[in-house]
Amino acid sequence: MNKASNTKNKPFFSVVIPTLNEEKYLPLLLEDLSNQTNNNFEVIHIDGNSDDKTIEVNKKFKKILNIRTKITKTKNVSFQRNLGAELSAGEWVIFMDADNRLNKNFLKKLERKISKNINIDIFTTLIEASENKILEKWANFWLLLNNNFKKKAVYGSMIGVKKNLSLKYPFDKNQKIMEDVIFVQKIIDAGYIFEIFKNPKYQFSFRRINSKSFLRNAESIMTMTMMSYNYYIKKEDFKKNNFGYKMNGGSPYKN
Repeated sequence: MNKASNTKNKPFFSVVIPTLNEEKYLPLLLEDLSNQTNNNFEVIHIDGNSDDKTIEVNKKFKKILNIRTKITKTKNVSFQRNLGAELSAGEWVIFMDADNRLNKNFLKKLERKISKNINIDIFTTLIEASENKILEKWANFWLLLNNNFKKKAVYGSMIGVKKNLSLKYPFDKNQKIMEDVIFVQKIIDAGYIFEIFKNPKYQFSFRRINSKSFLRNAESIMTMTMMSYNYYIKKEDFKKNNFGYKMNGGSPYKN
């Protein structure tokens, strides 16, 4: 059993996990966190008042993880992440999605990477996707390609940032989509240093694509293309237009 981070000591990482109807995936991530070889972290779980068993299934981890759960009636991933950052005690806040999977050495390697790159203020990592290697290569290519330009790409499933910056430059809860990209870009534009770590990688879930039909997949790709054009070319945000995407949590992706 891994009782992560003695509560009397300040943890290095605060892992913030926003959820909405994630009874299937959250326990898998919490199991991975309980098996970490680095225990210098805490878990802040912010639930958007799920109507499934998300809260119930994580109770068994209270004895093996330093985990706090806060329930809010506000079903907004940006609001939930900001609340998690406010409640965190770590030097670094890591925002994770509930369907991530982690190797047991992930946080150990990540802390080592940060210690060797002391000038970095905000980061993400490349992904692994065992169920779809083609999408894995495409997703990593997109991250690295955009890192060469002024406007970066990032996936909200893994964003690490110094705690003081997470409070100074919070997520914009009025953004309907791509709030993660806008959050990171805001910090970069303020003069802070962003990095994409090629290792360690985390297991990224493509369930939002794999759970749909071929036709729906094509529609999703078209929607993502329109979103990218709107942001990168037209330089517009997403306070008014969600391009048909709704934040419904994990419930639409049950298989």
